[in-house]
Parts: sequence; structure tokens; C-alpha cells
Amino acid sequence: MHIGLVGVGRWGMRHLSVLDELKKNNLISKLTIIDRDEHILNKVRVADEKLLDVHNLNADGVIIATPSQTHAELAEILLKSGHDLLVEKPLATDLNSATKIMNLAQQNGSLLYVGMLLRHHLGIKKAKHLIQHGQIGRLNSITYQRKKMQPNHSDFPAMSQLGIHGIDLACFFAGEAEPTSTIFETSHEKGFASFLFPQGISAQIETGYSFSENVFEIVLTGEKGSIMINPQKNQGLRVCQNGLTKNIPIQPFTKPLKLQTKAFLSEMKRKKQGEDWSYFPDFGATMRCLRLLEKAGILKEIIRPN
Repeated sequence: MHIGLVGVGRWGMRHLSVLDELKKNNLISKLTIIDRDEHILNKVRVADEKLLDVHNLNADGVIIATPSQTHAELAEILLKSGHDLLVEKPLATDLNSATKIMNLAQQNGSLLYVGMLLRHHLGIKKAKHLIQHGQIGRLNSITYQRKKMQPNHSDFPAMSQLGIHGIDLACFFAGEAEPTSTIFETSHEKGFASFLFPQGISAQIETGYSFSENVFEIVLTGEKGSIMINPQKNQGLRVCQNGLTKNIPIQPFTKPLKLQTKAFLSEMKRKKQGEDWSYFPDFGATMRCLRLLEKAGILKEIIRPN
């Protein structure tokens, strides 16, 4: 399977590391790197082919890991040339462009993955499994905290930098429902969002910079207990019930980016073999996240997920 990677900046280099590993494991047969900066291309040592633009690319699938304002244009070019795509979040910086890309994927019968990375996190998936099996009873609330000690050195508000995954996961754990009410408070250093879902589930998303300690925690509270996840420390989770805490390790440890890439490759293989395959996430989830970001007034300020 021939895979192209567009963009080898900070996030693109992480993709490159995963793709190199998968190539060594014979899951990828050829790797092409595309970046308009020839100096950056010359530093890449693991590519079978290097290109300055996508117009001459002839791959089976392509990962787009460029700045967000370029996603829609690149996706349109590559879909029209018959490629399956994994596009880093967000798919586009406006709803019209996102709709155009999704329609184009359907028209061409192309696979379209959007980088909702934490949906592939094994701890997140295990928590969803426990909730579905009644481990903590009815889900009442979702809390997502992502705080950093460092100042915000970018020109973009905290919510656009740190809160995108929280918005997506809140809807994910609420059964992909659309919130009936939303409150956003955003500034350069801090961001807060509050959602209420039709089934009575509430969600709070807190993000920010210049805190006294780094915090990354997701808490899912039900009528019979709670589940706590720290996505960065490990892929295990803690379940609290009746004053007792149980640690649930998840082994082997696999990074979400690798899981996401392998899932993309698997869907490509199923599609190529004529089997049933699916977009990820479904188009409704992708559009819902963009609508909520637009409501917050930060859709055009997003650069890349963290």
C-alpha cells in the first residue's frame, strides 16, 4: 500500500514516525513525503519519494498534516485525483468548505477520515465500553480539563488550541447527540464551554495556559460511580464506586496516533477488497463539531489539534 504524507512540520513528523514504523512492519509498501519547503524535505531520511506539491502524487491513500487553513484545498485536489484521505482536525475552517469536501468524498466513493485522535485512545474506548455495560449507571456528567503551565505563545485563544478534542469527546460520550444548550467563554489564556444534552447529560470543558501545574483529565460521572482518564500518562483508567478506587490497566500500550493510522489503513484495505467500509467519524459528527466551534466564534482561528 502506497501512502503519501502532506506536511512534515511538528505534527507531520509524528505521523512520519508512525508511518516509518508501519512500513518496517510491512503494512505500507511505499512512502511519499510532500512539502513545499525543499529544505525540510531534504532533512527527511525515511521517504521512498519526495515531492514539492500533490499534483503528481499517485498513492493509494494520503494523510494531510498541514496548517488547518490549507486542509480543504488540499483535500479537494486529492479527492478529485482519486485518493483516500486522512485529514487532520479540523476538516476545514468553515462549514461550506467542509460540506463540499464531504460531498466530494461521497461522489467519488473515497474514504475520508478526520483526525479525531482521542476516539482511538484505548482508555477512552474502554470507558465507553464500561458505560454501555452499566458499570457506573446512567451517565450524568462529563468533565474535560486540559491545562498547561506554559503561557500561550500563539496568536490563538485557548479553546481553539486545547479544547477541540473536549468538544468532540463530550458529544462522543453523550451518544453522538447534539447539545440542546451551549455556553462558551473564550479568551487568549483560558477557555470554558458548558453543554446540556437532550438526555440530561451535562458537559464542562475547561482549558487554559499559565496554570500552576499541567492537568489533562477526563471524568465521567454516573449515578453509581465515576471513571477518570488521564490520556497522557497511560492508557489505563480509574473507576470509583462506594468510596473505593479501582485501577484498570490496558495493555499493551499503543499510542492513539498509531491506532488511528492502522484503522485508516484497514478501512482502505476493506474498500479495496470490495467489503463494507465507513467514514470516520461519520459526517454528522464531523459537522456537529464544526458547528459548535463556529458557535464559539473560533472556527476560523483554529490551526491544528494538540
